[in-house]
Amino acid sequence: MATYTLQLISHVDECRALHDYLVVLAEREEFSQEFLYELELVVKEAFVNAVRHGNSGNEAATVNLRVESLREDSGRILLIEVADSGKGFAIHEIDNPTAPSLLMKSSGRGVFLIRAFAEIIGQERDEEGWRLRLKMMPY
Repeated sequence: MATYTLQLISHVDECRALHDYLVVLAEREEFSQEFLYELELVVKEAFVNAVRHGNSGNEAATVNLRVESLREDSGRILLIEVADSGKGFAIHEIDNPTAPSLLMKSSGRGVFLIRAFAEIIGQERDEEGWRLRLKMMPY
């Protein structure tokens, strides 16, 4: 089991640092390029949601990333946690952006993409903010 952590300033400009971090993580874990693309899409969407919605654009806040790489009988599992330090939002209340009445809405697609590539295994609120927990199967 390997655990990786990263703390980022709550600003979308940190996406470059996040990208670089995920590339190194993927190299160490020997993930395929295809999986790295999916991982980066999922984590960046969760990060941007934490910045914009969780921390409400507060650049004094932080976003924390924790990734655990596990080997089980069924194969490899990646547990991902993205935590904001703000008010967050309830991910289960996000409408499906593919519903005809929402096709022109400018938000909601990030969570849709996260759900397309990762399993949302939990979301919790504590005194520090919201934590989104995800599960992916590396290849």
